Amino acid sequence: MFALGLAVVVGFAAMTIDVGLMYEERRGMQNAADAAALAGVAELPLDPIAARKRAEEWAANNGVPSSEIKTIEVRTTDALNDTLYVELGTDFGWVFGRVLGLDSSPLSASAAAQIQSMVGTSNLMPWAIVMGDSACLNAMDEPIPGEDCSVKIGASDSVVGWYGALDLDGSGGGSSEYESNVVDGAAETVYCAEGQQEPQCQSSVVDALAGNKVGGTGQGIDTRLMTEPTEGCDDNGSGIDDFGEVFVPAVSGQAQFGVGCPLSPRLIIIPIVTLNGLPVQTVTIEGWALAYLKGYMCVGVNCPTGSGHWEVQITMVDAIYAQAPGMIGAFNPLSGISVSRLIQ
Repeated sequence: MFALGLAVVVGFAAMTIDVGLMYEERRGMQNAADAAALAGVAELPLDPIAARKRAEEWAANNGVPSSEIKTIEVRTTDALNDTLYVELGTDFGWVFGRVLGLDSSPLSASAAAQIQSMVGTSNLMPWAIVMGDSACLNAMDEPIPGEDCSVKIGASDSVVGWYGALDLDGSGGGSSEYESNVVDGAAETVYCAEGQQEPQCQSSVVDALAGNKVGGTGQGIDTRLMTEPTEGCDDNGSGIDDFGEVFVPAVSGQAQFGVGCPLSPRLIIIPIVTLNGLPVQTVTIEGWALAYLKGYMCVGVNCPTGSGHWEVQITMVDAIYAQAPGMIGAFNPLSGISVSRLIQ
């Protein structure tokens, strides 16, 4: 009886080891599928052939032989060819389970990654939210939805002579280029956050722009807001796109707000940055903030004459560092910022 009982106990122990090995192999296969899908989707939607090839290469880099790649397929989710589906499969060879007649069992893993765009990315502003030094971010550098803060600051708050303005294209355009960036929110350089791997990304480092930019700030914002009220975005007849008209309560997901008026000039994107030394000459983009442009005001002395120090006020809506719901939408070929995320 002892011998028979011992055989049963040893059998259960052996099966436990086999099952553990199977789940470990399954986890490795899932990681490989995730990596392949994320790598390949960076080529979409423009080059489906390159997307499949890149996914195959990443699968190989993760030790997946070609025989285990069952499917690599370009699909359409929100925009044409915006999703890459990867399915891997193999046979798990039982070790101790053979004594129970188990030889092999099918093992599979799948992943789908989608390329999307940030809402409002055509409205990239030449200002910065500094990590660890902004009222719009909490102690963990997470966004505080609905919180007001300044992004282009006055003299009393400057960081060793830098007031928060950015030279988006680094082409030496000075105040004229800065004002133009405020007006149209467009930059020739395609920026991405540090660590993002999108192929169209050109840089995550931006030059700091010296000076307070009094004229460029005020005139740029005034010109930008001359287009409001945006059609269909002035329900209360105030003549401006109010926060509650541009951003509406989210109906699902983790985001607090949704975009109700995507064409409003008050919907803006602001880089979230870290400083690359003092005095500030360059900053590194760590993420992006979706915000409402409240306006600007003069602080300090000589404000009646318009020669004081201008601050730009925003209301925080959301922020993204890697993947975040509520701030990204269908792929937009006119957008300068894209986000790759797993959806399966």
